[in-house]
Amino acid sequence: MADNQVLLEIKNLVKYFPVKKGVFRRTVAQVKAVDDVSFYINHGETLGLVGESGCGKTTTGRTILRLVEPTGGQIIFHREGKEAVDIAKLSRRVLKPLRRQMQIIFQDPYSSLNPRMTIGDIVGEPLVVHKVARGKEREARVRELLEAVGLNPSYMKRYPHEFSGGQRQRIGIARALALDPELVIADEPVSALDVSIQAQVINLLEDLQKEFGLTYLFIAHDLSVVRHISSRVAVMYLGKVVEMAATQELYENPKHPYTEALLSAVPVPDPDYKMERIILEGDVPSPVNPPSGCPFHPRCRYAKEVCSQEVPPFVDLGNKHFTSCHFARELQLNGVEELRRGETAQ
Repeated sequence: MADNQVLLEIKNLVKYFPVKKGVFRRTVAQVKAVDDVSFYINHGETLGLVGESGCGKTTTGRTILRLVEPTGGQIIFHREGKEAVDIAKLSRRVLKPLRRQMQIIFQDPYSSLNPRMTIGDIVGEPLVVHKVARGKEREARVRELLEAVGLNPSYMKRYPHEFSGGQRQRIGIARALALDPELVIADEPVSALDVSIQAQVINLLEDLQKEFGLTYLFIAHDLSVVRHISSRVAVMYLGKVVEMAATQELYENPKHPYTEALLSAVPVPDPDYKMERIILEGDVPSPVNPPSGCPFHPRCRYAKEVCSQEVPPFVDLGNKHFTSCHFARELQLNGVEELRRGETAQ
């Protein structure tokens, strides 16, 4: 799966949260939030990670950064000119300097900024923690970062409550860029913002990527946003990646029924356009007790007996289009354009 351009490689990543009950708080079950996830991200590209709420997208992002400790698997970070390291096995002491190369933009621009700190202190805090800059040097770097994200450097002495949601998210982006990272995990960075502000933040992220050579893992549930910013897209369902391909390939030629259903839910800003909506039956199964076989089979309109008995392998169908469906080569699923014309798959 990997090549010389790979920056981050995830192999069989697992994160289970224990369910405890009783006086002695014994573990009686496990919430399988991330269950055997594998993918890779190349230098300078944006991998979009999509799926409905609760599928494990955010947990995957946080586990990669060790903000949440992984239960199992490998998180291999390829450093230029140095030996690749497995982040999952590093001690806290060894991991700390590596964190300079991996940063996160949080989903909520309101709760992710300390209301008691000025903007200058918030953006400059990583510089102090990693002993990169202090005093006037730190102040100059903070000014530079605020200008890079489109904010006036004179705002340094202000507090978070004095800014709008879009401005707060720009502050969060500036903080993430403070240490000049290679990898940025953007955890739904525009989902809490107004639609008019979303475009500004997305364009800012693209401009910063070109300017600083950043690599993004862009987590979202809005497929129209993901299509705009991503080089490739991975689709998650119930803690597993069920499909991964180049953006255009996935949107025009999906190979997993869940991806087809997600694409049918993408809104079209045209009242005369008709979209064939695929309504999935039932609810998402519990990650505490996922179904046997393919996790999507209880809601899949193409499911057959084998789907409930065997877990489909995550295979390359060609041209680096990966999917986990027993009938991926047989099904003729509809892409965005076919769905907009109101066609249905046979």
